[in-house]
Amino acid sequence: MWTNKIVKIVTVVSLACMVQMGVQAAEQEIEEVVVTAQKREQAVQSIPISIKVLLGDMLETVNADSLDDITRLVPSMSMTDLSRGGNNVQIRGLGSNVASVGTVAIYNDGIISANRIQSSGTFAEQDSALYDVERIEVLRGPQGTLYGEGSFGGVINILSRRPNAEKFEASFSGTWFDTDEGSSNNADYAGMVNIPLVQDKLAVRLVAFDYDHEGYIDAVNVLPLFFGGPPEMVGEDANTEGVTGGRIMVQWSPTETFDATLIYKSEEADIGISNFDSPNLMGTVNSLAGTSFATDLTQAVFSPTFGTETETTETILEINIDLPMGTLTSITGFGEVDIQSLSGLKSSGEAFSEEIRLASTAGRAFDWIVGAYFRSAEKDINFNGSAFRGDELDQWSVFGEIYWPLIQDVTATLGLRYAEHDVDVDDRLNGLATVSDSFDNISPKIAIDWQLSEDTLVYGSITSGFRAGGANADESLGTDPSYSVGFDADEIWNYEIGMKSALWQSMVTVNAALFYIDWTDIQIDKAITSVVSPPVQFIVVNGNDAHSFGFETDITIRPAEGWEIVLGGSVLEAEYDGGVIDSASIGLGIPIDGMTLPNTPEWLFNASVEKSFEIGSTGIDAYVRGDYTARDSSFADVPNDPPPGGDFESGSFEMFNLRGGLRRNNWEVQLFATNLLDEEGSSFNFFDGGFGDVHVFLRPRTVGVNLKFRTN
Repeated sequence: MWTNKIVKIVTVVSLACMVQMGVQAAEQEIEEVVVTAQKREQAVQSIPISIKVLLGDMLETVNADSLDDITRLVPSMSMTDLSRGGNNVQIRGLGSNVASVGTVAIYNDGIISANRIQSSGTFAEQDSALYDVERIEVLRGPQGTLYGEGSFGGVINILSRRPNAEKFEASFSGTWFDTDEGSSNNADYAGMVNIPLVQDKLAVRLVAFDYDHEGYIDAVNVLPLFFGGPPEMVGEDANTEGVTGGRIMVQWSPTETFDATLIYKSEEADIGISNFDSPNLMGTVNSLAGTSFATDLTQAVFSPTFGTETETTETILEINIDLPMGTLTSITGFGEVDIQSLSGLKSSGEAFSEEIRLASTAGRAFDWIVGAYFRSAEKDINFNGSAFRGDELDQWSVFGEIYWPLIQDVTATLGLRYAEHDVDVDDRLNGLATVSDSFDNISPKIAIDWQLSEDTLVYGSITSGFRAGGANADESLGTDPSYSVGFDADEIWNYEIGMKSALWQSMVTVNAALFYIDWTDIQIDKAITSVVSPPVQFIVVNGNDAHSFGFETDITIRPAEGWEIVLGGSVLEAEYDGGVIDSASIGLGIPIDGMTLPNTPEWLFNASVEKSFEIGSTGIDAYVRGDYTARDSSFADVPNDPPPGGDFESGSFEMFNLRGGLRRNNWEVQLFATNLLDEEGSSFNFFDGGFGDVHVFLRPRTVGVNLKFRTN
């Protein structure tokens, strides 16, 4: 059914484009997009990587302010939509049910969040505000050679606009919107000021933002029910989201061969309950208590207070020096993250990182890049004032790639990275000794690309990636014969062929990739007998193998002036290859061979159409944009159909957004409606027959207005 819909949409759009191109011989070329995905400036169509680039102008058009807004624009990329900063981002089906670091590395201006360490948990992705962003690069597949640990399934590079020492700039954006089943008290404000201090040499750029989003899911405290009392409503529209912060950027370029950029970022996020309801549990509560709380868009909580406050600060110094042999780059980062949950859980973490690399000057017999990387991170977790857990990580690596022309128009890429990791985990709750472990990893890469013509590149690549291992702190669990102190990194090998092509004077670009991924030593949960309370706990072990086989494509069409059509889609099979799942809640030793990996939709599809035109000779442009997204069903965990009476299947859904507005050189007004058809879709569904009752719902239909002002 869904496949037929997608085929029809693609066919109709393609035929319409062909007719339009035949009627109007417009030579509207797609501008060349330059990226730094391989840590040097290159045209995106010239590098043998599957990459989706989202430019700042487009991000502003769709009012993107978080990862949730970009996920449905990128084939092969999915997310759970739990809450800002609490999502599991996945690319190419590399999902895991383990409470450790995620499989995608998210870089903001060159550094990974201090929150990325083992005890962060899978649902702890960095999700900063996106105002005044130059572009976002989504690299699909392992990038182990240049990015190392953390780039297991891919990389998301978020790059802010840098200070401009040539002229004064300023911008402002204000958005107000109303959500069905929620509130109209939603407002986003953001602004930027760029000030040249020394013409062409020194400038400062200031950015500030304040997002205040009301929710649409109510919170009911069911804890009194366990003590003979009635459950009570403790929060209407309680999945609120407030984000306030900004950044200061200073760039100094005293000569043509030297530049330095200092960035300071600060952000505070105040999040209510997550974006899920618990209809089955609320139905049971109503039955037991004789109450009549709504079961849809209502979440059962176990405390009269709820919410999480996160404070993040980051300082980044990037220095670039042009030398005769190439460009020397140093990126130094220091970050701190403090998370305080009103339920009593508190964590404090910090991280320091340094990367130094030297990239050859273009035009040599062959190009190359070499570098070294160091990162030290630590996190302390407390619960109700009592020490709970501590994690420390020290890692270093050396890496390099060479790009060697084999024959005319054929280039080989050879890369290698060696990394060592030391981890210490301290179980402070039980007063046990620190558990330490060390491991190393080698990540190779080989790729061959062939420039068939000026506008067409084909490539094949074999790449490797890994995710850091760690240690299980509770040594008392060693009484169980299957206890393992440490667990190793899990690894993947990605085999890929791809094509990048521009057609009809670059009016159409078609990028496509076919890939097969072999995943070994997957980090997975294991239930184990403990001599401390509770009697059954979970550790992380290396277990099952898996594979992911799929196809993804991005198509951009500009058939005539003022038209832009974007199509994207992916189809994949991501399954376990043998193994069992050990879970105290859903059974022990259940075979999972052939079961789908967690949070992995079999197919994703996105399409957008934008038409802009000038209104007479007023200098005012009008535009209309429609965005359509469809996502197949996925399973939250394994086994996919857990006993007794469990349901991990989310179901498929589609979403349609519509925008229209007027814009001139220095202002813009836009009316918009997201989830226009009010689709009741869920990106994550977890019900094991007990308290694991989670349905993560999309934000209901939301309508609003956005105003923008900027200097010319």
